[in-house]
Amino acid sequence: MYAARNRALATAYKETAITVRPKPFQKTERATPPPIKAQNGDQALSRESLFRLLPDFDRAKNGSHSFILTDLTFKPLYANESATSILNFPSDAQPGGARSALAQRLRAIFDCERFSREVAAAEFVSGKRLYVCRPFLLESRDRVAGPPMVILLLERRARDPLPLSELSRQFHLSPRECETVRYLSQGLTTKEVAQHMSVSPNTVKQFVRLIMSKMGVTTRSGIVGKLVAG
Repeated sequence: MYAARNRALATAYKETAITVRPKPFQKTERATPPPIKAQNGDQALSRESLFRLLPDFDRAKNGSHSFILTDLTFKPLYANESATSILNFPSDAQPGGARSALAQRLRAIFDCERFSREVAAAEFVSGKRLYVCRPFLLESRDRVAGPPMVILLLERRARDPLPLSELSRQFHLSPRECETVRYLSQGLTTKEVAQHMSVSPNTVKQFVRLIMSKMGVTTRSGIVGKLVAG
């Protein structure tokens, strides 16, 4: 009896047995990590972000702040409309030469070709208004980052009309030296002063040296400072 029951159970087990087939091997791919941006690319993005923010800042201030962003040789990287009109006055620079003209004007104002930590704020005249140009160095803490930049802030100062006649009497300036002072106060370069006076640039340099000697100053901004002091 037991043998017959065991045979019946064995037959039922065979009929209900589950066949397990192994799954074919599937190769799993590892997730590729996102590429890491180079630091130079990160810096470029940072500079682009800065340039995008500057117009928004200018609009937020309604153009009340006149500023220029330059490299270390005073070549403009960005300039708002207010600063451009101040530095270009009274000439209307063409778009192609606008940056070159601004760079020359800034070098004439600071009386140097390149920014250094010794460069101080300098005064200049645009039209009948007196301004002071304050330089600030923008450096990144990351040494691998791009080159430093300079931001220049232009601020207007109240003053009386240029007392050229009184200045001439006080420092014993000749008519040509007074004419040179007037053009220097407008922030003109040596070449531009020479063109206005119909003389050579070397002659203008001689006038400037004589004027500085008589006034007891060593820079062109010092001459403008004497004008402001009256």
